[in-house]
Amino acid sequence: MRVTRLFPAGLLAAIMLLVGCQGSENAETADLVLTNAYVYTADEVRTVAEAVAVRDNEIVYVGSKDGAAGLISDSTDVRDLGGAMVMPGIHDMHIHALGTVQPNMCDLQSEARTLEELVPMLKQCIVDYGIEDGEWLVVLQWPFSRGNQPSDSLPHMRAALDAVSMEHPIFLWGDDGHHGAANSLAFSMAINEDGENIEINAETLESEYAFFKPMIAVDAAGEPTGGINEDARMLIRSAGMADMLGMTGELDGTLQRVATKMAANGITTLQDAIVTPETLAAYGRLEESGNMTFRFRAAMVEPPSEDREAIDAHIANLVALRNQYASYRYVSANGVKLFADAVIEGNPLTSPPTMPVAAMLDGFRQPIYGGNVEDDTFDIVGYVDQHRETCQSVQAEPDAYSGSDVIDDFVSEFGFYPQQCIPYEGVLEHEEEFIRAYIRKATEAGFHVHVHALADKGVRIAVDEFGKVKDIADRNGTTQSLAHVQIAHPDDQQRIGELGISVVFTFVWAIPGIQYEMMVIPFIDEVDGVADLYNPESYYMQNVYPAKSIQDYGGVLVNGSDAPVGSRDPMPFTSLQQAIYRSDGEVVMNAAQRIDVHSAIAAFTINGARLFGHENNVGTIEAGKKADIIVLSQNIVDLAESGSPEHISATEVTMTVFDGRVVYDQIAN
Repeated sequence: MRVTRLFPAGLLAAIMLLVGCQGSENAETADLVLTNAYVYTADEVRTVAEAVAVRDNEIVYVGSKDGAAGLISDSTDVRDLGGAMVMPGIHDMHIHALGTVQPNMCDLQSEARTLEELVPMLKQCIVDYGIEDGEWLVVLQWPFSRGNQPSDSLPHMRAALDAVSMEHPIFLWGDDGHHGAANSLAFSMAINEDGENIEINAETLESEYAFFKPMIAVDAAGEPTGGINEDARMLIRSAGMADMLGMTGELDGTLQRVATKMAANGITTLQDAIVTPETLAAYGRLEESGNMTFRFRAAMVEPPSEDREAIDAHIANLVALRNQYASYRYVSANGVKLFADAVIEGNPLTSPPTMPVAAMLDGFRQPIYGGNVEDDTFDIVGYVDQHRETCQSVQAEPDAYSGSDVIDDFVSEFGFYPQQCIPYEGVLEHEEEFIRAYIRKATEAGFHVHVHALADKGVRIAVDEFGKVKDIADRNGTTQSLAHVQIAHPDDQQRIGELGISVVFTFVWAIPGIQYEMMVIPFIDEVDGVADLYNPESYYMQNVYPAKSIQDYGGVLVNGSDAPVGSRDPMPFTSLQQAIYRSDGEVVMNAAQRIDVHSAIAAFTINGARLFGHENNVGTIEAGKKADIIVLSQNIVDLAESGSPEHISATEVTMTVFDGRVVYDQIAN
């Protein structure tokens, strides 16, 4: 049953005039009137009106089309929308905006390819971009979780990249922002933390680079197979933010393109989740140019060191930046971003399987894979029992099982690798003490604190520390938010709600996909083959992207695309669809966590405004608020409530009004 309200035109107009908040008795006319529309206000009672009027940068009337007629003069821009849906501008509260526009670099566009298909394409990139021998081939938007099937001649990614070139160091940046891959030449060029060139190989992964070993895919002999993830990537290619997120070069031109793209997607407020002083300055120049199409919060980068004194110095610099931009109309430098953990995808196509990185409360399982990806027989065929006597022996004397002959004999006898006997819990992005200290110090300094917490251990630590400093945040009027929350323990879901924490979900990720799930679920739950991946009783399936539970407990659901992760397109309506649908049309990704269309729209509008701290000015369509308004090609409420949420992703923005200005317009007068 629909819960929105469509008042009779005359009654609504009378109510608006009586309360005296929807205009000044028609004393002045409007600059813009959108009429004959389905105006979804997103207010507390989900009012639906017929028209909205704007004067200067303010909404001056919301009500009937007859009532709006009195605000029209010869100079008013009047748009008869023929029943089209109007809603508040979208808030994207976790995006890397500079990376949403295409750079002039080799780019795989997140399109899946086998290793055999990948080789000629990358060879062509060397030709197309005129890359000389010895120069880097840097490749963007590599879909690490799809495709990449090996072959007899190309058993792993390193072999494939070596086949592309041995004269060029090659680096692939995963389209999730956390994975990477390199060829042999690139591994030989690794630079340690002291600035020395020391190759990454089996020997140095046991000594010089031991800390980074969980982040690097290796074969049975311990030699890298190409995959290199998280901070380990910086040993080979330190320009990660510049490469992936477009954070260097001609920033002003890039941001002009970003402004156009945000307007076309209906995004009128965003939080950029990794901002440096240099990129902040570029956002400031965009406002000064008069071409801003969105309100902006900078979530400033975390400190370069975990030293306590470094934290203090870093926050002092951020306070100075916050003060510098305090007078700006659209730019706010009052947020910080912290990585509590990384990601939880392993790689079942390596031998042995590469383990996930992010920390789990109950640790990871060691699946045994069998079959062949080429004939679709690839599957989970069992699990390593780490309590068996054989594994106890490996745990007691791991060095005794490191020789290639010994490993081969072990695998031949037992069907798995000796290193799979070693218990593994994953790792946090920083020491727990640092995570807690930074949350506290940033909160005390009056910053909105935004924490990437994807797996359950990172979520628990962040939520626990948020609870300890909540009183300080409340006194300062600042917010606490988590990004992504792919999996959270039920106890922490409840605690998130009790604390009123905002969870910025990337809803578009809440969709099933067998190749992806094979990289995650078998490492967390013991499943009986691929047919059991979506077992509703498993820990993962019960707690994956727990939006509805967190909402029911009192948490605040917010949208964050994380673009260009997965796609350079922020895809707001694909994300909104998956918040409701969570399905590929066949399998549902935890149906109990679906939310209704009204909760979903709130996550993209007023809830984002609350997280930003400007809910009194934007986030709903109400008189007296700033005019951040969008017009849609179809009615997403009707689609959801008529049982067709799978069509919401086809929605297009036909007009965007930002601060009273039409900044995107596909509607003919």
